[in-house]
Amino acid sequence: MRLCPFCQQEIPEAAKVCKFCSKTVVKRCSACNEEVVATAIKCRFCHADLAAKPDPIPVKASIVRDTPCGERREVVMTLVLMFLTCGIYGLVVMYKMGDEINRHLGRNELNPGMDLLLVFLTCGFWSWYVMYRYPKALQDMIMEEGGPSTDLVLPCMLFAFFGMGIVSFLILQGELNKHWELHQSSPA
Repeated sequence: MRLCPFCQQEIPEAAKVCKFCSKTVVKRCSACNEEVVATAIKCRFCHADLAAKPDPIPVKASIVRDTPCGERREVVMTLVLMFLTCGIYGLVVMYKMGDEINRHLGRNELNPGMDLLLVFLTCGFWSWYVMYRYPKALQDMIMEEGGPSTDLVLPCMLFAFFGMGIVSFLILQGELNKHWELHQSSPA
């Protein structure tokens, strides 16, 4: 048993959260990744200064400068055009999103032409897979570039599964817009 560093109540040695005050009682050292007491100022393993703020993870400059960005599409206008064209504009944009992600990655991770064909052949059921695969590719792309991890797959899959695929589509386009803006605003 040991004392919680916050409320001084006795807790089990292996506890990571105090059952009395609900605070996390351990943290990872930014230098050696060992577990230390949450209130520690210096790591007991590598003696690193834990009070200093860690440097933010920079976005890789070479990736930012050298990769092509996709087209920014206004989400509301995309929605209006999808309704006016009875969904045809949505299929065109789906193809373009897949192509833009591939060009940005520099490899053929997605096959938007085949996905478009399969959406037609399966009467739209393939779009469930598309709403898993495209957000997953975008999420992996963001993480590969050192960006923050955001779960895009779960909300897109849930909306698509419950018949609101258009919402998934707009979420994906909104996140792509943010990503393209990040690349265009970063220093070259």
